[in-house]
Amino acid sequence: AAPTRCSDCVDDVGNGHRILLAEEAENLTRDRRSARTAANWASALRGATLRRVRITLALTFGLALLAFGAPGRAESPPTKRYLVAAIGDSLTDPRSGGGKYLKSLAERCPESRFDAYGVGGQRTDHMRWRLADNLFGAGTPWRPRPAYTHVIILGGVNDLAAASPREARIERMKKNLAQMYRTARARGVAVIALTLPPWGRLRGVRDRRVEATDALNGWIRQQAESGLVDHAVDIHGLLSCGDDQMLCPKNRRFANDHVHWGKVGHQIVADALYRDVFSECR
Repeated sequence: AAPTRCSDCVDDVGNGHRILLAEEAENLTRDRRSARTAANWASALRGATLRRVRITLALTFGLALLAFGAPGRAESPPTKRYLVAAIGDSLTDPRSGGGKYLKSLAERCPESRFDAYGVGGQRTDHMRWRLADNLFGAGTPWRPRPAYTHVIILGGVNDLAAASPREARIERMKKNLAQMYRTARARGVAVIALTLPPWGRLRGVRDRRVEATDALNGWIRQQAESGLVDHAVDIHGLLSCGDDQMLCPKNRRFANDHVHWGKVGHQIVADALYRDVFSECR
């Protein structure tokens, strides 16, 4: 066998060291890459977890909003289209300066309809005779009668004005009003009964028509409780000031007119009707 040369031994040892160093460097690089990969995975995992937490919170908050409504924001009520007829005397008759409360309602509820069937000077017996034709008659070719959903009934001032101050009776007025209420409801029309407004009194004597007005208004309010009418809107106190039997000066059409309303008076009545009955109109 050939003898081993020392130079070959040195070369082998050097080569072995170089191989070991290269392997160690490669292992170190691989470890560093693994560490970076692990760090990246950890960071990605933290990001995904945070995203899941955010999504969960957003969904939970969204469901809470749906269940309870947004804070500070009320749900919008459903809107309705009303077809309304108003039976009355001069206070509802546009030909004598009445009915402006209906015009105000029509402006607030542009898709609804408010028709005035007021006739100046009429008593409740006149209104009772014509109510069925006004609400349910055939109408005319140029103005067909709609299928009314509601009727506003305001009557009794002329009955009392024509009565004796010494002996004012309301039984006939109650019968006439009750008959109108029943006629409308029998045809599926909701009834809105207005109390009598303040209309004056005789001074210097005991005017029993004041007591009759109060008694009739009390009876009208009771009809909503008994179910004969759908709504009883009390406008009497809204139109007076100081003396509850006198129309407030700012609500009068003319300074010396204690019966008919001016623009302010009509607006007060329109506001009461809107608040109590038509607030969901469109």
